[in-house]
Amino acid sequence: MQEEGEDYLTIFVTNDDGILAPGIEILALVAQSLGDRVIVVAPKTNQSGKSQSISLCQPLTVNHHDEGSFTEAYSVLGTPTDCVRLICAGAFGVQPDLILSGVNDGANVGSDLYLSGTVGAAREAALHNVPSIAWSTENMGTQFVASLVKQYLPSLKAIAIANPGIFYNINFPKSGGEHSAFTEPSAPCFADRAVRVFEDQILVLRELSGEIPQGSDMACLMAHMTSVSPVEVTTQRRIGNRRTVSMVR
Repeated sequence: MQEEGEDYLTIFVTNDDGILAPGIEILALVAQSLGDRVIVVAPKTNQSGKSQSISLCQPLTVNHHDEGSFTEAYSVLGTPTDCVRLICAGAFGVQPDLILSGVNDGANVGSDLYLSGTVGAAREAALHNVPSIAWSTENMGTQFVASLVKQYLPSLKAIAIANPGIFYNINFPKSGGEHSAFTEPSAPCFADRAVRVFEDQILVLRELSGEIPQGSDMACLMAHMTSVSPVEVTTQRRIGNRRTVSMVR
C-alpha cells in the first residue's frame, strides 16, 4: 500500500491464462513502465473458466518465478481467486493499492463475467475493497494490446482507485480500440448446443443467439471500440453513465 511520501503505487497483477501467458507480461511491463511497483502473482497453469472458485481446505504452493521480464513474480498452484486472496491476506508483505487481472486472450463480455477467471479475480479484489481492473482482448497481438493498455491504464487506474468496491471490466476489440465507451454487460445472447463427439463424449458449443443490445459491451466491440464496464460487486450491475469515455483516451 502506498505510504506517505511515496510517489508510486503497489500494483499486483494476476490472470487466468497462467503466469507464462503473453497477456500478463504485457500488462505487468506497461504498469511497471509508469513508475509503479509491480508484483505478479498468477496461477502456475491455465485456469480459464474457473470463475471465482477457490481451493478449499489445503495449503497453496507458492514459488518465486524467475522466467520472463518480471521484476517480482510468484506462481501459485491454484486459481486466480486464490491468488487474490493471498495478496489481500498479506502473503507478499505489502498490501495492494490496485489489482490488475489479464490481459485475457479472448473477450469477456455479457454472461462471461460469471464464468471468467480473469473477471473473477477482479471481482474478488473488489469484495476486499481493493480497486481492480479486468482486461481482455479479442486480438492478442503484442503491439496492439500494449498500445491500448498504455493508452487506457493511467486514467483507468485513477478512476478505479477513486471507486473501491467496483471492478472495471475492459475489453479490446479485434481492431481499432482507440475510442471507448462506458457499457452495460450484455444480457445473455448465447445459446448452448450439445454435439456428441463419441458415444461417451459430448461437446457443448456456445453460439450467438438473439439481438445484441445497443450500449452493451458486445455492441461496443462490434463497433471496434474499447468497452469499459464498471460493475458493482454487491449487485453485479454496471454503474456510472453511458457517455463516451473521453477521460480514458
